Amino acid sequence: MTDITKIALTGGPCAGKSSAVPYLTARLAAHGVEVIAVPEQATALISSGKTPENMGSAAFHSLLFGNQLAAEEAAEKKAQESAAKKVLILCDRGLLDSRAYVSAVEFAQYAGAYGFTEAKIRNRYDAVLHMVTAADGAENAYTIQNNTVRAEDARQARELDETILSLWVGTQHLRVIDNRSHFDDKLSRLLQEVLAVLGLPEPLEIERKFLIEHPDLTMLQSMKACRRVPLTQAYLNTPEEGRFRVRKRGEGADALYIKTVKHKINDMKRIEIEDYISEEEYKAYLNRKEYVQGVISKDRYCLVWHSEYFELDVYPFWADKATLELELLSENQPFELPDFLTLIRDVTTEKAYRNKQLAVTYGNMYSFI
Repeated sequence: MTDITKIALTGGPCAGKSSAVPYLTARLAAHGVEVIAVPEQATALISSGKTPENMGSAAFHSLLFGNQLAAEEAAEKKAQESAAKKVLILCDRGLLDSRAYVSAVEFAQYAGAYGFTEAKIRNRYDAVLHMVTAADGAENAYTIQNNTVRAEDARQARELDETILSLWVGTQHLRVIDNRSHFDDKLSRLLQEVLAVLGLPEPLEIERKFLIEHPDLTMLQSMKACRRVPLTQAYLNTPEEGRFRVRKRGEGADALYIKTVKHKINDMKRIEIEDYISEEEYKAYLNRKEYVQGVISKDRYCLVWHSEYFELDVYPFWADKATLELELLSENQPFELPDFLTLIRDVTTEKAYRNKQLAVTYGNMYSFI
């Protein structure tokens, strides 16, 4: 059976996406991964004479959305027919990118015609990797000369980059590839993130967890690069499947359902295997109450700060504290916590603050959702 992963490469102008696609294709071949690239669609449209100026922005981006969706679906069909064990569908931009150029109402109209909302699109990709524009941190490399349809100056490029990133905040696996070093290193860091998403050499979860004072929710909600995502997760131990977790991520028709099996290596590192399940499967698991060890609901605030993607969890049973999580590529990877949060302590190795234990300790107060 073919293991298919879909990743969206996004970012502002002159971020290196076009260079990244052939780079990743070549490097991943050495790992036995077949890459099916979905090319960026806007350049082809504009080169054919269809532009936002002569069509109107909403009409242009509606056409762009439909073309990109068709290209992604064709790639998905090709992936399903592949004989390769591992296939990566690599999209040069994601379906949500066009939202940066139109109003919320305009986007809802044309995306809705295909059955999509912004939240559904954030759940459409296994990961979103945001490559930061060269205009932010590598200004000497920023140019409009290598793309005939690029017109943004450096300031506009930075603003557009920030807007695009903010749109993707809330997706399950978002990583920011900034310009902290030369471009070759930027591509290398991108490759490492892709390999991690693909579970190569193995599907590791390396996580740090911190206990923090209860945050200012009004301040969080005012941040451009922050989005609230409701979560409910249940921990089960069944005779057939052993120990695992099922999670509802999001609300209503936009919700996503995930089954996760983890195998502990140490207090920071685990092998994690995730599979999407249906709402019916999720509810069926919760209905097996004799095997449910705990259920917990919380609000997760996904936020980007200094190019790191944090998950801040606020619980209904705590008024004075919350938790903050960060996934890393290695156990010794450096990071910096947001300076607007007040740290109590690192609880990565403390069993009492693991999600399963919180569900067991506090979950009985709350009904299954």
